[in-house]
Amino acid sequence: MQPGAVVIVSGPLGPWTGGPPPSTAPYPVVVAAPVADRPPYSVSWLAAASRHLLAAAPASPLVLVAHGTAGPLLPALARTQRAAGRRIGGYVFADATLPRPGAPSHLDLLRAADGAAADAAHDALHASDAGWPPEAAHPGGHDFWTERLPPAPDWPDAPCAYLRTGADVPGVGPPDFWARSAAARGWPVTTLTDGDDVAAALADVIAGLPGATVA
Repeated sequence: MQPGAVVIVSGPLGPWTGGPPPSTAPYPVVVAAPVADRPPYSVSWLAAASRHLLAAAPASPLVLVAHGTAGPLLPALARTQRAAGRRIGGYVFADATLPRPGAPSHLDLLRAADGAAADAAHDALHASDAGWPPEAAHPGGHDFWTERLPPAPDWPDAPCAYLRTGADVPGVGPPDFWARSAAARGWPVTTLTDGDDVAAALADVIAGLPGATVA
């Protein structure tokens, strides 16, 4: 599809590093790096992302691209944009955890992907106030990791795709797990190899989403 705009949002633990789609893309791109700086952390992240998009005023339909731990927050961000009168044309998850039924925590999602990593995170969070994982740009504390995330009823409401870039992203566990989970849902999955252009691949994934072309 050709969206009105593409919105790339990074997770609370750190920024998207894949770069925006090529400058030749026939739509504007908004890159937002909201920070979850206070509890409830998901609300803090959503408020920061929404303020960024309010200022940017992207055109509908939007394709929302989530990186890392932004994945399970994407349905809630979509609700804020629909409330602002913007249509959602699709979702792309780039090395991201995925929304799951109910209201899991980030730690629950990590445990689904890598139980040993979740156990290590649990032990580290109880042993220190420094936050986890230490290599993240914004390590999360115990309250962040155990906070229940916004539920995603009646979702997905637009086509979805998964992009596996080959990067290791702090806090998500093995992204191959999430790529397989996306494939099990029937979503198209694109897996890159060393040397592939992430920005160009993202543009191709967006172009491959079904939907009407915007004149």
